[in-house]
Amino acid sequence: MKPEESYLLITRYLARQTSAEENERLATWVAASVENEQTFEQLKTVWQHSATPTAAPETAAALRRLKARPELSGHAPASPVPLPQLRPKATRRYRVALCLLLVVALAVSGLLFHAPTPATYRLARTAAGQQRTLRLPDGSRVTLAPQSQLRYPTRFAATSREVYLEGEAFFEVSKNPHRPFRVHSGSWVTRVLGTTFNVSAVPGAGHMAVSLVEGRVDVLDQQTTYRLRPGQQLLADHRTGRVYRQPFSAARVTGWRQRQLIFQNEKLADVADQIERLYGVKLVFADTATANVRLWATFRNEPLPQVLAALQQAGPIAYRREGQTIYLSTNTELPDK
Repeated sequence: MKPEESYLLITRYLARQTSAEENERLATWVAASVENEQTFEQLKTVWQHSATPTAAPETAAALRRLKARPELSGHAPASPVPLPQLRPKATRRYRVALCLLLVVALAVSGLLFHAPTPATYRLARTAAGQQRTLRLPDGSRVTLAPQSQLRYPTRFAATSREVYLEGEAFFEVSKNPHRPFRVHSGSWVTRVLGTTFNVSAVPGAGHMAVSLVEGRVDVLDQQTTYRLRPGQQLLADHRTGRVYRQPFSAARVTGWRQRQLIFQNEKLADVADQIERLYGVKLVFADTATANVRLWATFRNEPLPQVLAALQQAGPIAYRREGQTIYLSTNTELPDK
């Protein structure tokens, strides 16, 4: 929404003149950012100060319910909570006039809805085969997996902590009940107060996952909020469109921190990206049969030649290495270039 649209929608809501659809639209807008929350609270304060001393009981109750919304208080909701639908009153024309007067006055003065100072961000990146541990401004620690990047502010906002991940990372979040920590990754937002978890959102990968080791997290997509318990993983399969919870092995999911890979009856095509990112190579399959070879193997910080030797025994698979590109085939001999 444009600023003037949001201001008018807020004042119309406070005047109890919005429809259920507009209430839901406003709830989505308020929850979208810290700046939107602050704008809503500021206009509500002005509205309350301008109201008559004897506000209708249902008006006060509606405002209390809005104040209690989890998105505004920083507490994670179990499910989306719509804004209450309010009935128009006999004083509608007076309230509409007051709405418009407030919007015009605030827009002209620029004192209330001033543009917030843009946050300064840092960008941390890792190359193939590289890991990096970051200490964030709040004391939280993040370990970036190979070929990943994290964008984070030099100073967190007063009411929330927002970071943006592309790739994979392991988070150890400092607990702060007044400032929820949010990880934006792909179409998901993982919201926590203080906990330990792994997020995998590698561009081009067949899946996206949030795996909770300790604490509690809420994962929000565009329609649903999922709450995870320790030992649970939320997995989105991009090929089937399914999203589901499942138990996970911490050793398998977070083993990359110790350069460890564990494959249990998994297709080579499904785990190739893990090998590529950890060792900085590119795997090229000669055919579908090679890509569908299943692996039972554990690699603990082993050099690439030993990994390739294990792949030879899995198929059996033949390979040819040219620089950082490795050609794989289930044929006994690979064709020449």
